[in-house]
Amino acid sequence: MITASGIELRAGARILIENASFRIAKGDRIGLVGRNGAGKTTLTKCLAGEGVPAAGTIARSGDVGYLPQDPRTGDLDVLARDRILSARELDSVLRKMRENEERMANGKGATREKAMKKYERLETEFLTKGGYAAEAEAATIAAALGLPDRVLGQPLHTLSGGQRRRVELARILFSDADTLLLDEPTNHLDADSIVWLRDYLKTYRGGFIVISHDVDLVETVVNKVFYLDANRSQIDIYNMGWKLYQQQREADEKRRKRERQNAEKKAAALNSQADKMRAKATKTVAAQNMARRAERLLSGLEAVRVSDKVAKLRFPEPAPCGKTP
Repeated sequence: MITASGIELRAGARILIENASFRIAKGDRIGLVGRNGAGKTTLTKCLAGEGVPAAGTIARSGDVGYLPQDPRTGDLDVLARDRILSARELDSVLRKMRENEERMANGKGATREKAMKKYERLETEFLTKGGYAAEAEAATIAAALGLPDRVLGQPLHTLSGGQRRRVELARILFSDADTLLLDEPTNHLDADSIVWLRDYLKTYRGGFIVISHDVDLVETVVNKVFYLDANRSQIDIYNMGWKLYQQQREADEKRRKRERQNAEKKAAALNSQADKMRAKATKTVAAQNMARRAERLLSGLEAVRVSDKVAKLRFPEPAPCGKTP
């Protein structure tokens, strides 16, 4: 679980998010949405512990798996398979088992006996951590994300940026963390891998936040939506799926607009009446009370929401292509 209390996020002098409080609990499948620059990536970094909010607190309980947009790993000489297995610390056990297998094969006498005893201890530890079943699970996840055995057997520095990102995604999914923070997880995935990821996230037992431009993914997997309003520097929380969120947000905007219009109309009437009453000395106090009522009406309203500008693009009709591409 992750709990954020009164957090404020900044990009230089600009406030991205102000006084936001929320939590991510088990079973929460949250779609984090908002225009580019609203603070989605900055927020996930802070939730993962890789950044610090300007104000407020973030408390974490349980393991957190974080997939940044541009994952950086320390040792690029590590094999892709070992990088994935490191999520459950199986890589180091397997490496030591291989070393002792070699000593058993090439050693003699006391050296061989010592290697055999150590191998038995390591194998017990390996089995305790999931053993061969866990290794098979990691291979299944990797294959579903387009990472065949030949890629898993290569060092990270020999892989492309897209392959390394898929290795990181496989590692995070294999970790079985309590909470996942996924920033554009479908980048560099083919259509089959995206379908597999959707099905995986639909049945994920923990909680997660996902940032994605893949509308099908968000529509299929999320049961809550956090909308970052860049104009107001606020997070609007909708406890519903994607389609209902779109309908509710539109209805909320219409309601707020109606409430503002009604309040402004009443306030204008009160101010007009107060202006007329001020002409009479006996009604000065009543005029002041009316003016205060008008002020209270307007102060109780939310700030005007400015709509983001949207570019309208039109592309020319392409010329007919040949039958053979």
